Amino acid sequence: MAKKIIFICSILLNLVLITYLYLKSNHLTNVYSNLSSGLQGDLVQLENAIELQNNANWKEPDKVIEKIEDVNESIIYLLQTGKDTGLINKTQEEDLRRLSIYFLRYPAYPNSSSTELKSDIIKRLMTLGADLKAAGWEMNSGYGGDWDSFSRKVRLLVK
Repeated sequence: MAKKIIFICSILLNLVLITYLYLKSNHLTNVYSNLSSGLQGDLVQLENAIELQNNANWKEPDKVIEKIEDVNESIIYLLQTGKDTGLINKTQEEDLRRLSIYFLRYPAYPNSSSTELKSDIIKRLMTLGADLKAAGWEMNSGYGGDWDSFSRKVRLLVK
């Protein structure tokens, strides 16, 4: 009889532990999904900053450069967090790497306090803004938190 009680307690304890691990895994997956939403928010803000600067004749180009830096930081953070937690698969890692390489062609934050952009860089940034819109990252539009939606948009952007 005592063996049955120990056996039943052992099964119940294992069920509790399995449930706990499952819930913890779900929580980590949700946290990682929220991080990808943060990156998408940075991409939307970048598109908006480009549009605002275009309307203002590029009087404050640092605002666009700052948003590019935010996107780069979010990509690195998402990639590192995904690897550290084991929540990123090869396809997701490749999407983030492609996006990171894509943004290497744009200016980084300068050391000086003010930036003056050459006309060819402004044209490239304008194209970036149009490409972000075409991919679905623009103000007043929703973006999904699921990775498939994100991945489709990455492929559209880096085409």
